[in-house]
Amino acid sequence: MVLCLLVVWLVPVGFPQTRGSFLDLYNQQNLAARAGALGVFAIGETFVIITGGIDLSVGSLIAFTGVLLGKLMSSPAFNAREGFGLPMYPAIALALGVAALIGAFHGLLVSRLRMPPFVATLGTMLALRSLALIISGQVAIPIPSADFAQVYDAAPLGIPLPLIVLIIVGAAAAVLLRLTRLGRYVYAVGGNEQAARLSGVNVRGTKMFAYVASAFLAGVAGIIYASAVQQGHPSSAIGYELSAIAAAVIGGASLMGGLGTVLGTVVGAAILTTILNVLQLLMPLVFRAKISPSLLEGAIVGALVILAVALNILRQRGRERE
Repeated sequence: MVLCLLVVWLVPVGFPQTRGSFLDLYNQQNLAARAGALGVFAIGETFVIITGGIDLSVGSLIAFTGVLLGKLMSSPAFNAREGFGLPMYPAIALALGVAALIGAFHGLLVSRLRMPPFVATLGTMLALRSLALIISGQVAIPIPSADFAQVYDAAPLGIPLPLIVLIIVGAAAAVLLRLTRLGRYVYAVGGNEQAARLSGVNVRGTKMFAYVASAFLAGVAGIIYASAVQQGHPSSAIGYELSAIAAAVIGGASLMGGLGTVLGTVVGAAILTTILNVLQLLMPLVFRAKISPSLLEGAIVGALVILAVALNILRQRGRERE
């Protein structure tokens, strides 16, 4: 929050050219919508991280969901490849159901076969990206629906719909983690899995829930991103799994498991989105040559992950010394 306030005040002062751009209403609404979409699937990633796991498939799952939705909703009138022409709501329900099944598959691999989460989700990350390319024929599938476009563009009372979705998802996730037995199990499994098992915690079921939640929320984000561009693109959301991890870690989650909050992840998503937005505004001013801001996004996100993890490690060492 402090960082966001500093950005709002200091960037326009240091770079007056960005004043109108950053504080522009359209930019602020777009910033809120992007933070909302990131926050949604970052919350799902947080569930997995708290259990001591990792989900590397969310970026590919976002792209796959968009492509699948495009395939389900498109018709030959708008798409050279055969589509199914389903109405919007049944298509969305089916796409989210497939996403949840993929999460259940992850849960089975991790909890039943005891496969390392890194390996399990890395495999599906690659497989889903390939499937998206095959289904789409390596090109974007248009979704020419005015109603579907409103999933991203609608702003009731001036609040972007993706931000409203984030508020609803965040409130539900926070209540679940803090006020339910399942939430306590999630923290227990990440804190000490063996002790949790000996205490009667359903470790397998808890991990299954975490991975299903992560995949389902990645599917929700996939629908939001597809709505933003009105198409399902097989090459979209590359590297978004790192953004989700960054948002969770910036918000205080530990990659060792047992620590993390929904509020922290939401704040982390807001900080990360704000930094990337400011980067897009400053790049043309700092570098006179035409350098695309997207070229530095990976470096910025990676550096923030390393910094946040380093701070968490130093904080834990300080507690141990006390």
